[in-house]
Amino acid sequence: MSALPAEILADILSRLPVKPLLRIRCVSKPWCALIDSSSFVKLHLNRSLETKTNLSFILRDDHLHSVDFDSMDGVAEAMSLDHHPLRCQDYGTEVWGSCDGLICMSNALDTVVLWNPNTRKSRKLPYSPVEFEDASKFHACRVYGFGYDSASDDYKVVRIVALRSNDLSAFRYEVKVYSLKANSWHRAGKFPHYPNLKRTCGVLANGSLHWVVTQGFDVRKDGSIVAFDLAREDYHVVPQPDYSDMNFFMLVHSLGGCLSIFCNYYLSRVDIWVMKEYDVKASWTRLISVAQPGVIGPFQYLRPVTYSKDGREVLLEQDSSRLIWYDLKLKRARDVRIQGTQDMMMQMELCVGSLIPLNGGGETDGKKQQEKEERNMKDFLTKGFKLVL
Repeated sequence: MSALPAEILADILSRLPVKPLLRIRCVSKPWCALIDSSSFVKLHLNRSLETKTNLSFILRDDHLHSVDFDSMDGVAEAMSLDHHPLRCQDYGTEVWGSCDGLICMSNALDTVVLWNPNTRKSRKLPYSPVEFEDASKFHACRVYGFGYDSASDDYKVVRIVALRSNDLSAFRYEVKVYSLKANSWHRAGKFPHYPNLKRTCGVLANGSLHWVVTQGFDVRKDGSIVAFDLAREDYHVVPQPDYSDMNFFMLVHSLGGCLSIFCNYYLSRVDIWVMKEYDVKASWTRLISVAQPGVIGPFQYLRPVTYSKDGREVLLEQDSSRLIWYDLKLKRARDVRIQGTQDMMMQMELCVGSLIPLNGGGETDGKKQQEKEERNMKDFLTKGFKLVL
């Protein structure tokens, strides 16, 4: 192997999962330098994305679990992720998105981290206050989005703080962007003037994060999709398909890298649309229309997760308690069972195994980060709820 040219060796090694690569870094200093190089890290990531290998699901109920994608063809086994950097039952963990093998997470204390579950490295984001002088007069709601800015080769976290007065007569937004390269936050332009922002994570598609917003309180009548471009750091409204009936509840998702819309017609049917060409209205295609009870049975909620490797099926999450492979051609459904989790799955994120580093101040080993967080939680409980950072 040592006699092979570097480019051939890199090509061979790039086909391996992350864990074996981490072990064979110890073979020699040249191998370690090769595997740690930015060119190899990108080669490995791109190959995994192109071949749909090294994929897993991150599941959240009361804990975090990992399930291998290739095992999702019948009965799959979930592995507990006890080593994640925000592990604490009393405060829980919220996942705000996955990109290139990195996961954005927060807890109830508003501690935000980026974490690579394969390398077990993490970075705690610096604290950034809400900078409204009269913020105490408003009820605050935080939402996050996470993605990759290809123009600057940077990973960014977007935090939107929505503040609404107690009598609902006034509202405002504060938008801040965290840059992994700079390891700092900065202010972004004002969020568009929509009174209601649905508290969901920003959906990443085509280099932009997306949220559903409304002018009033009824998403069925005036729901819009606002996109935040991670490179330009500006906003635009995404055109929607021409619906035959507007009496539905709307959410957005990412399916196969494309923006998708989930339309729930309240105990009647669910339509799932996919935008084949980003920001082109004519490219919207209705991928799935499932009537109730139909082949799936009665449901309240149905979310697309991902395509199968051959593209013939779509994995659907039903009511946070059931997973279904839906055959797009035959219109048939088959169940997927996951052992080792609770009946209710609060969230499910597809994650690719990668070597993407979190270099610079703040990167920590997963076990050390966990021990530090647990010490902080004890201090939080014993020192008058004052978190020691």
